[in-house]
Amino acid sequence: MINKHKSHHRRAQHTQHQSKPHKGPPVNQFGLLSVVAELISHLDVTDAPADFLVSCFLKERPNLGARDRSVIAEAVFCWLRLKPRIQYLAQIGATASALRQAKLALFISGATQEIWSKGSVEDNEWLSRSINIPLESLPLEAVTCMPLWFYNQLAKVYGHEMVLGYSAFNLQSAPLDLRVNTLKTTAKNLVSELTEQGVTCEPISGLSAGVRVSGKPNLMQTALFKDGLFEFQDAGSQWVSKLVAPRRGDLVIDFCAGAGGKTLAIGALMKNTGRIVAVDNHEKRLLKFKPRAARAGLSNFSTLCVNDENDERLNKFYAKADRVLVDAPCSGSGTLRRNPDLKYKYTDKELAEFIQTQQHILKSAARLVRPDGRLVYVTCSLFAEENEFQIEWFLSQHPEFRLRRWTEVLPPSDRPQGAYESRDCLLLWPHLSNTDGFFAAVLQRVKG
Repeated sequence: MINKHKSHHRRAQHTQHQSKPHKGPPVNQFGLLSVVAELISHLDVTDAPADFLVSCFLKERPNLGARDRSVIAEAVFCWLRLKPRIQYLAQIGATASALRQAKLALFISGATQEIWSKGSVEDNEWLSRSINIPLESLPLEAVTCMPLWFYNQLAKVYGHEMVLGYSAFNLQSAPLDLRVNTLKTTAKNLVSELTEQGVTCEPISGLSAGVRVSGKPNLMQTALFKDGLFEFQDAGSQWVSKLVAPRRGDLVIDFCAGAGGKTLAIGALMKNTGRIVAVDNHEKRLLKFKPRAARAGLSNFSTLCVNDENDERLNKFYAKADRVLVDAPCSGSGTLRRNPDLKYKYTDKELAEFIQTQQHILKSAARLVRPDGRLVYVTCSLFAEENEFQIEWFLSQHPEFRLRRWTEVLPPSDRPQGAYESRDCLLLWPHLSNTDGFFAAVLQRVKG
């Protein structure tokens, strides 16, 4: 209904109102080091989405080659992931200058010595000392590379060791996962065709339509993608889509459809039978879904753009839907490998806003579920306040629903490795399942 994450809402705002980084001078004698320093200085004082700013910054510097652009982007996203640690180390013996932060980011991200060694001898001596400081001697925020409130919010429920493992895993980049369009091909055939094109990939265990690709090849330009044989979709997102478990002929409502990634996955599971309705309050997102559906060969769908979760046009589905998916707007705290800047974009006070929004949406979506139908609640968050606690609240308000254990829905052959069960709900921790972080609960409406 509303944007997937509050930060995504900010993305839309800043795209319209935030000024782009000014076009800078040609690369000076410090080379790429100075370019990275300039970009992270800008990122450090703005609330705009990092991917948008980095893209604008690089487009406005045509003097940079493709390899230079790759080095800059890797260093900047390394800085975003490790920002608390890098800023702490950069202050040892001096101020946390952008040049020192850039030097550390370039070093850690694997740039060649020729790039990061530019600058003063003093700075290089500082770098040598900094990289040899034992991790355990650093402050907690520098160890976990997340704000203290963020750490505390997770640790109070799941414990220090779990959060430590999660925080360390977030310092890596996320894998490239594909969902095979089973309306057109199979995972085995897609792997074979990609391999013939020199792409290293393999099936994902427990996902009959999942394929994981090594590296970052540009697959959007391939005929396989243009012909609709696959979509880009994280394995965790694929698993929670499967929890909807639609049957042929069902009426399924994707209540917060966005651009329709999960809608497409559910439609494929339905094999183009029944009906799936993609609902959202952002028309542009739904417009993006339609060409994706056409490319995929999906024909059993319709879209509905509403004003909010209480739009009267939803009344025609009252107590009629076999399945309702609520992929709720949330903090996005499970997606930090892909969106490392998210952890700096909001506070615990804003978390309370997400919680209230989720409750409004759940209340509205529940009205659409027919007796013996299911409401599947999903977030890409790891905060219990957005997940388990929300289910407790919902069941206290809606005695006509009961919580079904997620393992009753997914057979052993379809379950993710490293799945973490929390109060009969599925919780995917990135460092345990090598997916984005996801929570999913299956709520069944009692007959009669």
